[in-house]
Amino acid sequence: MDTRERILAKAREAFATRGYAATPLEVLAAELGLTKGAIYHHFPSKGALLTALLEESLRQAEAALAEEGTLEERLFAYAESYRRGLEPLTALSTSRAGRRGGDRTAFKAAHGAMTLALERLSAFLDGYAPGRGRELGAVFFSIVHGAYALDRHVPGYPVERVLRTGIGIFVRGLEAAFPEEGREEE
Repeated sequence: MDTRERILAKAREAFATRGYAATPLEVLAAELGLTKGAIYHHFPSKGALLTALLEESLRQAEAALAEEGTLEERLFAYAESYRRGLEPLTALSTSRAGRRGGDRTAFKAAHGAMTLALERLSAFLDGYAPGRGRELGAVFFSIVHGAYALDRHVPGYPVERVLRTGIGIFVRGLEAAFPEEGREEE
């Protein structure tokens, strides 16, 4: 793993556990055994580092939709990819509270990434239900975010099981409502 990849991996972990605002670059550099200048060599700012993480996560989520498999399998892979990458970064970046308070740059970057992820998922789902992708994307995001929220805050709702159930119901409903659309992709 090269230095840039090490920085990205450590920043993802730190931002997702401590939060963006509560993770100074000096601390990140020390945890990596690097200087702050070494981080700046790869990323011109802390905001650029967050943006790189969000872009990488978005690419991984989109790649899951392009994989081989059934719609249900691809949507589950998308949800898992989103959970590993974009969701924890956006959840903590958009939080206006924290040990050091919120950060407007992080909020804008996270909001933009979530909006773009929703737009791209909506366009994908429009292939299955022409003209309805936007609403379906919102419903799907609600299932995904609801599963993660339950897993974090309410004991007894394991995220994988809730996701599989919710995505299965979502796909069966989509196929029942739009039986002829999008089948050539599977």
